[in-house]
Amino acid sequence: MTADAVAPQAHPAPSLAGRAAPEIGIGLCVYNGEPYLSGSLASILAQDGDFDLVIADNCSTDATEEICREAARKDPRVRYIRRDRNLGVIANHNQIVHETRGEFFSFASSDDEYREDRLTLLAAALRAVPGASIAFSGAEEIDADGELIKLWRNTAPTDHPDPVRRLHSKLVHYDETLQFYGLMRRSLLERALPLQPIVACDRVLIAQMALLGPMVAVDDPLLRHRNHAKSVSRANHARAFRKREKPEENSRFFLPNVAEGAALARAIRHTPLSPGDRLRAYAALSPWLRRNAVPMARNVAHVAVGLVRGRAE
Repeated sequence: MTADAVAPQAHPAPSLAGRAAPEIGIGLCVYNGEPYLSGSLASILAQDGDFDLVIADNCSTDATEEICREAARKDPRVRYIRRDRNLGVIANHNQIVHETRGEFFSFASSDDEYREDRLTLLAAALRAVPGASIAFSGAEEIDADGELIKLWRNTAPTDHPDPVRRLHSKLVHYDETLQFYGLMRRSLLERALPLQPIVACDRVLIAQMALLGPMVAVDDPLLRHRNHAKSVSRANHARAFRKREKPEENSRFFLPNVAEGAALARAIRHTPLSPGDRLRAYAALSPWLRRNAVPMARNVAHVAVGLVRGRAE
């Protein structure tokens, strides 16, 4: 996700109401995406398949608006929305899901590039497994200059028929987040909780989608995922992220790991599961808990120290 809180008025390009609903809706949230945006848009619009692209500009101050308006002028599949105010990255992503149409949905990034047959192959993979929640692909991780850093392919059994096994597998491979940019079945995405205002919002959503249905992997590297110094995954610190997304909250009560664990527990509670599977799902949090027990203890200790200092002042 790219750095950029609810429903403001927007300034959209001409409506697509006259067109039949496409099979796929693509939502691209952007804030000051000028450096790589033109290349990303070109690779999206070169895709095969029946899709519309909605771009939600979070009040960019660079040439993003001009680039997007030009794309919308040239291609009727593109709709450009410029927010009246910066919503923050989370609210912008949550809102764009409801501003797109289609049986399937995909988040796009202004930094990344896509192989021309990506949507066709991912849509075929979703159709082949009617209950699947996400189809995603292998990826080439590239640097700021487009040079290959490494090749990524899924190694987790995310297509297992047991939802709790899928959840456990995803939590073991918790830092693999490229499923977020896969093709999602909209009916299941709309049953999931919206993205939560935490740095690991994408990981929590992927975990809930794993509970809702199998995640199907296409081995081919259909995505070129750019890893550069200004990307959110590298530039964001949890405290800075929270200050931007929820500026009204008291910084003395900052428990990022606790909040992440609570978001995972909410995702389990929100998902329709049998009582036995729900208990198993809570138990399946064990890989995450082992990794985060010490950070959570530090969160609590930090808040306790802050409270003591507050009373002393």
